[in-house]
Amino acid sequence: VCADERAEQSVKDAAENRFLVAKSWGLFDTEGTPFSDIIAGGQVTVLDVSCYATAPGGADVRALVIALVSQKLFVQRMIARKFEEFAAVSKATSYFSPDVEGAKRMPLVWLVVDEAHEFLPNDHSTVASQPLITIMREGRQPGISLILATQQPGKIHTDVMTQSDIVIAHRITARIDTEALGALMQSYMREGLAVQLDNLPRTKGSALVFDDTNERLFPIKVRPRTTWHGGESPTAMPDKKQELG
Repeated sequence: VCADERAEQSVKDAAENRFLVAKSWGLFDTEGTPFSDIIAGGQVTVLDVSCYATAPGGADVRALVIALVSQKLFVQRMIARKFEEFAAVSKATSYFSPDVEGAKRMPLVWLVVDEAHEFLPNDHSTVASQPLITIMREGRQPGISLILATQQPGKIHTDVMTQSDIVIAHRITARIDTEALGALMQSYMREGLAVQLDNLPRTKGSALVFDDTNERLFPIKVRPRTTWHGGESPTAMPDKKQELG
């Protein structure tokens, strides 16, 4: 940038500042983590983007991470799917079918995104919106399953509701949230969503499961978690363990 004699100094300074800001994100490196290490069979990979919460433009950086991973994942699974289809056709049409190793290089993937309304808002688009929408609409064919979690369903993109096969809803009270869920399920619900939610037990873990494929509604109870709760609220009065004796 600095050696470019065609641009004015002010333009070069602005470009250099943008590159320096991008470098401070820690996202780009000549020796970055191979994608095959992030997406591998038999393992869970957690990409923690909460470190950008207090960074300048942190929301855009987090969306950029989700966008890059989602886009790369979709492309890689599309390529792997072609190998899988070729292997299936070869096996069905020829006794001596070739050994297609490419079909084993990319496993089927479950992509889980927390606070999804930040990346798929209903009133504007982020850099992650289109890659995630592409997976929602076309991810079934390459073998990508998408799980989106949010505490504000009323603020999430409408495609999330219309493209979801299963929706699990815990107790919600805000009108904008109940309307967002009720608009999708009202065609086969005997009662309003507010009534269904009000009938849930007043205990932790109570929820409704909307099965849009079979057009059914099921109340469920999720068992208490046995692992450490990383998102639990802090308390001023922690529980004390009682000594046995």
